[in-house]
Amino acid sequence: MRRLAAIMFTDMVGFTALMQEDEHQAKSIRDRHREALRESIEKHGGEIVQFYGDGTLSVFGSAVEGVNAAVTAQRRLQESPAIPVRIGIHIGDINHDEDGVYGDGVNVAARIQGLSVPGGVLVSGKVFDEIKNHPELPATSLGQFELKNVKRPVRIFAVSAPGLAVPDPKQMNPKEQAKRTIAVLPFVNMSTDPENEFFSDGISEELISALTRVEGLQVTARTSSFAFKGMNKDVRKIGRDLGVSAILEGSVRKAGNRVRITAQLIDTRDGYHIFSKVYDRVLEDIFETQDEISLKIVNELRATLPGNGDKPSLVTAPTENSEAYDSHLKGLYCWYQWTPDAALQAVDHFQHAVDLDPDFAKAWAAMASCHTYLAAIGRLTHCGEAYGCASNAAEKAIELDPDIADSHVAMALVRLFRDWDLPAAEASFSRAMSINPDSVEVLHPYSLYLSAAGRPDEAVTVLDRAATIDPLNLPVRDHLARAYMFTEQFDEALVQFDRALELDPEFRAALEGKGWTYMVMERIDDAIATFEDVRKLTPHPKGGITPLAVALAYAGRTSEAEELLTIMEEREQEEPDVALHLDFASVYAALGRGDEAMARLRKAAEMRIGALIFLRHSKSWNLAKLNGVSEFLTEHGL
Repeated sequence: MRRLAAIMFTDMVGFTALMQEDEHQAKSIRDRHREALRESIEKHGGEIVQFYGDGTLSVFGSAVEGVNAAVTAQRRLQESPAIPVRIGIHIGDINHDEDGVYGDGVNVAARIQGLSVPGGVLVSGKVFDEIKNHPELPATSLGQFELKNVKRPVRIFAVSAPGLAVPDPKQMNPKEQAKRTIAVLPFVNMSTDPENEFFSDGISEELISALTRVEGLQVTARTSSFAFKGMNKDVRKIGRDLGVSAILEGSVRKAGNRVRITAQLIDTRDGYHIFSKVYDRVLEDIFETQDEISLKIVNELRATLPGNGDKPSLVTAPTENSEAYDSHLKGLYCWYQWTPDAALQAVDHFQHAVDLDPDFAKAWAAMASCHTYLAAIGRLTHCGEAYGCASNAAEKAIELDPDIADSHVAMALVRLFRDWDLPAAEASFSRAMSINPDSVEVLHPYSLYLSAAGRPDEAVTVLDRAATIDPLNLPVRDHLARAYMFTEQFDEALVQFDRALELDPEFRAALEGKGWTYMVMERIDDAIATFEDVRKLTPHPKGGITPLAVALAYAGRTSEAEELLTIMEEREQEEPDVALHLDFASVYAALGRGDEAMARLRKAAEMRIGALIFLRHSKSWNLAKLNGVSEFLTEHGL
């Protein structure tokens, strides 16, 4: 039987040597060890799958209960005479049959246990995400570790409840310890003009970009770092939430052509400053200042990052025109709001930037991505024109600077959503990955290609990596959940959707994805209830009703579905700039009106609606079962 579980490994340290010295005493200690574990595991709803000499393998339906069991056991085992036991816990899919438990999750849990210390409880990042809102189960980040026979680095945390041992990361095996971790919090705008907010945000973004070029340093992505903007939280708590060992924070005060930047690098384990400095510069020197701060940080971490401290530069000035740079920052400020209206404003800012400096590659690349986004969602009436603008801008960006990943991602998105050319899109993504393999801005869109190509297992791997770098990124978490749904790991999909909704209960995309997962699981009533909540959260009075109409149709509540279809028709008349062809196709298909569904699909193809690229492998719309869809997809190269 395959299921999602919390897996706990325990191991008694020094048991083999004790057996050689005093077999009778060793067996007595082993029996006491087993009794303590059995009582604590059973008390917290776990199941001991296997005793193996000096250790145990147990599974729990709840990660919280698993950690509680581990803490309870360790406290009992510390009673005199203490028994030295190491414990490791991970969450993963397992296969459980009469022969025992096996699966990748079991291997990871065993490796984590091997990193622990006597009296300690180490957990993976997945387990930490489950316990972090439980104050009785505090945990300290130990960083990223490369585990044997595990493809990706794993975030490791030590449960630091009273009575438990917490290992010093510096004393752990350096061969297994992966990259040092750091997050750059948004620098505070101390200027009197609130319009300078974009400028202080831009400083933070450039520092994030610069530090990602440092070998051996993992930098939390922008979305997660900026989630703490305006919050006065203890950096130790932020460090635990992001799983990082250091935080860079600061402020920016801009007056005329002068700027003062303060920067502090803080150790998240104890909250102490590693360094603090003030930089007073004229505005023309801003890139030099960014570079100076970045190199200072690298030098502070030099002992664990060999070979980086003497790099001559980390920041390359993207433009020599300060006004163009300001416009670019304003464009990014709008673009990162992730709404169609804000994306339109971003396009205007990027256009102004390239008008001022036609050689500004980053601005061209950003403008290309905005145009592709707006065209792919059908927001622009003349999608072909928008796609053309995107293609031209991406080509210009690559021509100006082929060594920035943004340019190749922009071209990859054009090839994916406009051209529906999967091999060409993969080639562009591969180039972007070779330039910046740890960028969420590369990993996330690359996962879209993998989903369109019918490679959901690889999409899970890529998105899991992105979620590690950017743990508070809601779209990444949403797409990770959908990738799990496509691989039919429905329990894990629901866990990931719930994790996104814990971060933001009003994040409609995750709620809708959860509803589609219920649909695929044939839990139609749960799907309908979830889609009703989606509709309530949608501010547009006639929006957010498509999934509910589909679910009602499949439930046989035809008249209710058709009432919603009428509302959709009214909206289409009122808002001709919003393309709803795929929405209509999915509702028509659910109602058994195949000819009308196919007609809408053809209109969507004429408009080059980007989501069609996912149709062949989609599990949510269920349009692939329509008569004629296979021929339609082949005809359009989908």
